[in-house]
Amino acid sequence: MFKNSKKHLEETRWGYWYHLRHSFKQSNRLILIAIKSYVHGIWPAVFKADGPIEIIKIYHQIKKIHHIWQMENEMKKKGELDE
Repeated sequence: MFKNSKKHLEETRWGYWYHLRHSFKQSNRLILIAIKSYVHGIWPAVFKADGPIEIIKIYHQIKKIHHIWQMENEMKKKGELDE
């Protein structure tokens, strides 16, 4: 497990604490999006576009991360993603 963790940190080119902070921040953003989506489901006039807007923002931020764009390119080559 530790070897895999170390390898992942090398792939991200991040230190442990930066990775931890990033992971917690993204997790909290996703939790907030989920809560807003539940509220929107109950009251459609509330948080009308918050979910999609935040997901798009996260997607564009994540695509800039080195190992993510590498992984995306590999998935495209295998036909696992639509282009």
